[in-house]
Amino acid sequence: MNIVLIANSPGELSALVKPLAKRFKEKSFRIILFITPCQYASGKEVEFAKKHLAVDEVVSAEDYKKWLLGTSLPFSFDPEGICVFLGGDLLHAALIAKKLNYPSYAYIAGKQINWTNAFKKFYLPDQNMLAFFQKKKVPNLLVSGDLMVDSFEALSREEAREKWHISPEIKVVALLAGSRKWEIDFMLPLYEKIGKILKKENITLMLVVSPFISMEEITKYKEHQIFDVFAYQDSLPAADLALTIPGTNTANIAVLGIPMLLVFPLNNPEVIPLEGTMHYIGSIPIVKFAIKRLFAWWINKTTKYFALPNIKANKKIVPEIRGKVKPKNTARAIINLLKDKNRLFEMSQLLKESMGNHGAADVIVKDILNAK
Repeated sequence: MNIVLIANSPGELSALVKPLAKRFKEKSFRIILFITPCQYASGKEVEFAKKHLAVDEVVSAEDYKKWLLGTSLPFSFDPEGICVFLGGDLLHAALIAKKLNYPSYAYIAGKQINWTNAFKKFYLPDQNMLAFFQKKKVPNLLVSGDLMVDSFEALSREEAREKWHISPEIKVVALLAGSRKWEIDFMLPLYEKIGKILKKENITLMLVVSPFISMEEITKYKEHQIFDVFAYQDSLPAADLALTIPGTNTANIAVLGIPMLLVFPLNNPEVIPLEGTMHYIGSIPIVKFAIKRLFAWWINKTTKYFALPNIKANKKIVPEIRGKVKPKNTARAIINLLKDKNRLFEMSQLLKESMGNHGAADVIVKDILNAK
């Protein structure tokens, strides 16, 4: 039987597709991944999927669009199978399932569900989401737990520190800049300014590089000698504190119980891509800068929390520095937090609690196979 997984962005591939594909693969199913169009794509989704995910076939966003219009793919589909939506636009999953004549299911991480008649069941990460969608009369709901908790594999603190030759008494701050080139280009100069201040306090700086970014793309930042360690995410446990932007990475950090501080910088909002219709409006030459600044201001004003553990707990566990981020103020906030052992311990415990337990992938796979 074919298992067709549908997702689009780096965060969804690494945090949602990864654990579910692994569980299905353990049961010897053939796994096909459709990567659907996404304005926030890194451009390396196919490469990442082939290298890091337990999938047999990968369909790129471009090939997916051609396939919908009648172009054949270089492989065939079995008569029997199921589709599982894991992110993007639910319409894509509905179209794929319709064309393949497969039943479809969906894991919902956000607060929007449509095309309800096209899906047999919707899996939700927690009881809060269940209550939210029950009020909206959405049918066929099941709380599975959060797939992000199942996705992240890392070294122990001792292993990570030993790997990078960091002694136990040294304070380490991990800096996460995102998984897309525009995020790297936007965030790393800001992180360098913050880092220069932190290094005066004998703090070791670990730049945590997304698997969607190659080390070659950040070579020039190695030459600046601000960051002490360039590591992938499995070395995160070496850190005493993380500095990060919004995204799936906030969930990964929370699962590990690493205290963090989030920044949502609007120093240059014109570099941030927009979604949907706003993407095209924001591309109009004469007004695009003004529109992007206005939209960024509106998003900041209307969004209660950006860190996923804050959203899940509906309270501020993670401090969020939003708007025009000043390096000196941010560095001071990090230094003060590192000195407050009680607050660090409390934040660590609350972060783990906010994400819940492992096992969401097992719940989803078991429920789907029982339905078959």
